[in-house]
Amino acid sequence: MVFGGNTTCLQLESELIPELLIVDCGTGLRNLGNKLHASRSGNKGRIFITHPHWDHLQGFPFFKPFYDAESWFRVYLPPQDGAGCKEILQGHMSNTFFPVTIDMLEADMNCETFHPGKINFEGFSVDYMWAKHTVQTAMYKFEIGGKVIVFAPDNELPIDDEPSTKKFIADFQEFVANADVLIHDAQFNFKQHQKRQGWGHSCWENVIDKTKGLGIGKLLLTHHDPDSSDKYLAELDKRVKNEFGTEFEEISFVKEGQDMLLPIE
Repeated sequence: MVFGGNTTCLQLESELIPELLIVDCGTGLRNLGNKLHASRSGNKGRIFITHPHWDHLQGFPFFKPFYDAESWFRVYLPPQDGAGCKEILQGHMSNTFFPVTIDMLEADMNCETFHPGKINFEGFSVDYMWAKHTVQTAMYKFEIGGKVIVFAPDNELPIDDEPSTKKFIADFQEFVANADVLIHDAQFNFKQHQKRQGWGHSCWENVIDKTKGLGIGKLLLTHHDPDSSDKYLAELDKRVKNEFGTEFEEISFVKEGQDMLLPIE
């Protein structure tokens, strides 16, 4: 109830961006949709999905602005072994799984396959590198008003020392270096991760080890294991603040509904 009852959904807001900017469509998207529907302010936006695993798409069919004919949305997803964004979402919302198919949504919506490369939009740009996960997964980098936010909720930072591992780590460190905010997967602790290598998720100890000294402002640890209690995560939150508070401007485990202000100079 404190550190997260919903699956992944992030909203980025800035005076520089004239439309909604949403990342991932976990169950948290339903709450956002209800809020936007009530205020009647959420009829235009862009949605970036890191990958199509259930926990990052569960909220998609329950987002009320999709059922408003006045709404306008563009949805972006990295290619999935030959399948594009629309094919993936059509499968997710086929009538086998849900009574409303994607073609029944009333909003003006395009589903776009986002191939690697930087794209500029009004007020922001977005780029990504491939995460180390069990399917093709993006780690998104957003640049807004000179600030850099990296979102990597599903990425396994390896704990071995193979040559291919070293290259991935080097590429990752170059990608996240000097980010103002890094939101990164930290599902396990080191002991748990030793038995779960290849699952596509990181341990928090390794995330800190691989990111300290890179000039990152705020490190937010996310994608908590469903079996991790609030008490356990609160203890870890206190521990990382005490042990690594000098390595970052801020370090914490992400909480449900957490807001963060990042002033643009």
